[in-house]
Amino acid sequence: MLKRTYLWLPLLAWIGLAQADNAEMKSKLEAMMPGITIDGLQPLDNTGLYEAVINGEIIYFSEDARYVFQGDVTALETRENITENKRVKLRQETLASLNEADMIVYEPKKTEHTLTVFTDIDCGYCRKLHNQMDEYNDLGIRIRYMAFPRAGIDSESFEKAEDVWCSDDRQQAMTDAKNGKSVDSKSCDTPVKAQYQLGRRIGVTGTPALFLESGQMLPGYVPPKRLKKILDEQAAL
Repeated sequence: MLKRTYLWLPLLAWIGLAQADNAEMKSKLEAMMPGITIDGLQPLDNTGLYEAVINGEIIYFSEDARYVFQGDVTALETRENITENKRVKLRQETLASLNEADMIVYEPKKTEHTLTVFTDIDCGYCRKLHNQMDEYNDLGIRIRYMAFPRAGIDSESFEKAEDVWCSDDRQQAMTDAKNGKSVDSKSCDTPVKAQYQLGRRIGVTGTPALFLESGQMLPGYVPPKRLKKILDEQAAL
């Protein structure tokens, strides 16, 4: 969520911004919020609002920059959640840009769908999902693991995730760790912290968190056959 320190923005008034282009609006907003980078800014149709992406969160500003709005925008005529559609698009772009060298990937013989899963070593349903990995793969589901230790950075779960990522055989180490076995502790540069922070930025609050290639999130464990049905239906849309 946008920090509450930004909520003083409605008290500020600027003159002459109504006709400002995106670049000018962006630079002036960033000048008013030191240390904040606006990743994207565009008018929201003809609503008089500007849609901004800040640290992965979607925020709306009035055209004159006097007001800031937080929350979902829904088109009443179509019942379309414009904000959620934007979130899904941002997730899709983010997931597509990730480096698989930093992941633990379980490959089927023939891939029909790719799923990105934020996982926690000690999460019960994460372990259940992992113990069915062969079933997911047999159904053509390719699974890419990202680390998300729910207890946070510097927790025991975080350390376990780093031990797995530092192992010579990450897949075996992941299986051992999820079965309660100890994994040799090694020191190396890991993506665990960055993946945890990324997960929080794109809306992960619990594990397992399953992301489709479309950017849609399925929160929680889904059995193999049911997941295959969901993925097939989404692919047919």
